[in-house]
Amino acid sequence: MSNSSGNPPHGRNSPLYRRAERLRTATEQARAAELANQAKAAEQARITQRAQWSMADRKAEWDTASRAKAAQVRVDSSFFDRMWNQLKPGSQKAVKAITVGSLAVVGIPLVVTALMHVADPFTYFDDRSTWNEMLEDLKVSAWDVWITYFSEVAPYWMGHASETVQRYLRFELIGMFDELGRIATEISGTLTTLAWDIVDYNTSLVDLVTSYGPILLALVPFAGTLPGKALLVAAAFGFLKLLWGLVKEFIGKIKSLDLKLETLGHKMFELRGLFNVGDNKLHLKPVGYDPDLWVPVTKES
Repeated sequence: MSNSSGNPPHGRNSPLYRRAERLRTATEQARAAELANQAKAAEQARITQRAQWSMADRKAEWDTASRAKAAQVRVDSSFFDRMWNQLKPGSQKAVKAITVGSLAVVGIPLVVTALMHVADPFTYFDDRSTWNEMLEDLKVSAWDVWITYFSEVAPYWMGHASETVQRYLRFELIGMFDELGRIATEISGTLTTLAWDIVDYNTSLVDLVTSYGPILLALVPFAGTLPGKALLVAAAFGFLKLLWGLVKEFIGKIKSLDLKLETLGHKMFELRGLFNVGDNKLHLKPVGYDPDLWVPVTKES
């Protein structure tokens, strides 16, 4: 049956059909908006959960700084004074015997050089403790940045700026904090090695001087005879040879550790440049230029 216009009464141009079409379109749009909101909520929950997992993992890692600080060895600060009080008398006996043995030109500068390399290890242990405290501060600072953003910014803001800052935080800034932590750990370990090398050197030098000094001095009264002089010279030469070997070994260790500290210093300079974000680092547009730069999560779609 047709109407006066020749069109079916329920055709596409009829009011009833158009009303049904509008209702169907509105229903589909509402459903699409609902699905979009559900997907957005699921994505936000996934990001929050992942952030919580990441924060838990990082907190467990960062807690190691406090444990390292608590477990570090403290050395008796009076150790160096007691060692030096033993070293001075022994070295004076060795120098006197070397002079009598006519080896003063070579021997005395070598003894002076050996004594110049003696150092107080407590200073380096104290520097190690300072770096461990800096490591703990680094971990706490990184934790503050991480938790502040994901608890006070990310849940409430969307948009290009939020996404950009989140990427920078996840993939650059926290990584740079971690790298600084690794550098601080390596420097702390290097200073620990340096301190114990100094302890070993001091101890070895004290053993050498306190054992050879009395022997050399006991041979001095016999230096008036040819056999006695030859024996004194041989003993003094043997002492100087051992002394030079000890000094040479210690210089080699110090050189290796110095090169390592130099390399770590270069890494720190590079990281300092990376931490300087500058105006164009994040490539964010000026405020007001892009309406989607910062978008509140509660804003109506």
